[in-house]
Amino acid sequence: MITDAPTQQLTDDTADLARTRTLPARGLAAFFLLAFGISWGIWYASKLFPGMNPMPFVIVGSFGPATASVIVTAATQSKAGVGAMFRRYSPRGRGGVLPYLLALVPGLFIMVSGMFHLLLSGGEIDDAALQAALLSAPTTFLFIALVGGGNEELGWRGYALPRLQSVVSPFASNVMLGIIWAVWHAPLWEIQGTSQAGMSIPIYVMLVVTLCVAMGNVWNFSRGSLLAVVIAHAGINTASGLKVAAFGSEGEVDALISMTLLCLIMLAVTKGRLAMPRRKQTELPES
Repeated sequence: MITDAPTQQLTDDTADLARTRTLPARGLAAFFLLAFGISWGIWYASKLFPGMNPMPFVIVGSFGPATASVIVTAATQSKAGVGAMFRRYSPRGRGGVLPYLLALVPGLFIMVSGMFHLLLSGGEIDDAALQAALLSAPTTFLFIALVGGGNEELGWRGYALPRLQSVVSPFASNVMLGIIWAVWHAPLWEIQGTSQAGMSIPIYVMLVVTLCVAMGNVWNFSRGSLLAVVIAHAGINTASGLKVAAFGSEGEVDALISMTLLCLIMLAVTKGRLAMPRRKQTELPES
């Protein structure tokens, strides 16, 4: 766990807090504690009502990181910091359409990984199920973006990642965040109906780390756009659903192979920087 630091040397635009890729790490430990406490408290509370559908608890609990980010930002940066964080949803000044096209790439790699399943198992595509899933894909994408995963991004990328990147390298930051993000999901293995239930925990952790690295590249390339990483998150989850419909299995190993390949490509293209530019260091005073 990264400890709070009074000031951090940054390598990004410090004039506009809504478009920085790095921020001082103050409040980072408090954020993680709150995010886990809120989410885990709500998820485990579902066990107190065994006859109820646990999905409302799962959805409400998923807002833990977003809630924690607002609370800690308000405490450390006041109303101005909260406003800057929400302005990260604005598409202005992000480099045009390219960041949003890049945001779709991880989901495409998830879909392509379905071909591994065909080649290795000799299975067939369920055309009827896939067609039905494709028809509902826009609705699924919107639902995921709002309450099915995309809502987490205000916390993970909007708050945690820029602060981690002020302490360690972009790659190390995303690996660390990926492990934390995967562990945050731990209670969901005990709740039937979640996508985590029944999945291999080691493979899931490695897969989440690769997803985090890919999404970190999107974050940096888009100058800290929450909209771009929400699109990436929703695209990944939607693509995973399409894979299940087409092949009857999410194919975690196939997805891990595909996402590892994507991460290697991103690291090679960006020379290990994950789209983080090398700039003269400047110090951003805390507010």
